[in-house]
Amino acid sequence: MLEENFQIKKEEKKEYPPIPDGIYQVEFLDINLKDKKGKFAKPGDKVFSCQFTLLDGDEDGKTLRGRNLWANFVPTSLYFGKKGKNELYQVLEALTGQELSPEQEAKMDSNFITGLISKQCKVMVMNTEKDKDGNVYSNIVKYSPVKTFINALTDKEKEDARVKPKTKDLDGGTKQEHSDEIRMEDIPF
Repeated sequence: MLEENFQIKKEEKKEYPPIPDGIYQVEFLDINLKDKKGKFAKPGDKVFSCQFTLLDGDEDGKTLRGRNLWANFVPTSLYFGKKGKNELYQVLEALTGQELSPEQEAKMDSNFITGLISKQCKVMVMNTEKDKDGNVYSNIVKYSPVKTFINALTDKEKEDARVKPKTKDLDGGTKQEHSDEIRMEDIPF
């Protein structure tokens, strides 16, 4: 029997229709290093997960500003192969607005990449159908530098665009994690 009286909220499924094919100006909102998933992933394999937020564009009279795109790729190295520069190279050059110098390439580290957060670039988006259910995914297929900067995201727009991590609550439900505060009762010793 439930001993505590509480209200159960009903939430509607959120719909995120694909972003129309096209070229959009975006702001580099965040980057994370995550465990690689999938049937070819080995323990310890990591991927960069880059979050870009649209600054322009509209569809059917509704603005696309604030919509997100992600690019996930293996952070192996900067390389130039038979298909051209790898995705990491393309992202970095688009965000810096120039070809990477040999000095920048030699000193490439997480501080350099993190320092590019809030920079703008243009992305070309193409939609592909990836599964048998007919789901359509918006993919970034090309990155290029911007010539003219447009209004950056406000602090509120950035907060709204960020994906909040979900954690399991003691009662089995999920809750949004809001604090990076360390609590004494969370320390395992």
